[in-house]
Amino acid sequence: MISYQITSALIAVLIAVKIFFLVRRDALHTRYALWWFIIAILVLIAGVFPKLIDVIAHKLGVSYPPILVIVSGMGLILIKMLNMDIDRSRQEQKLRRLVQKLAILEEEKYKKDDT
Repeated sequence: MISYQITSALIAVLIAVKIFFLVRRDALHTRYALWWFIIAILVLIAGVFPKLIDVIAHKLGVSYPPILVIVSGMGLILIKMLNMDIDRSRQEQKLRRLVQKLAILEEEKYKKDDT
């Protein structure tokens, strides 16, 4: 293997090991860990088989193959950001509903105490 292939493979393995330890310590939810494991596998494949990027780029009509990796990476980042915003919106909605329910329960408690 060429040195950059070894470096890419090492980076992918380090990402996977770090994700594994974060999941083990409950610092990262398994739902999100799956996403990062997929990223680590893609980095490993792209690093070990760099000609694969060239073949895919050629089939897609991309004249400069390294740009395919950059655009794909940016696309994955945008998808991840969208998923995070969706999750955050759901959490805010749940929190708002919980606060409203708590306010209703406290109001009912105060009404009972007054009678």
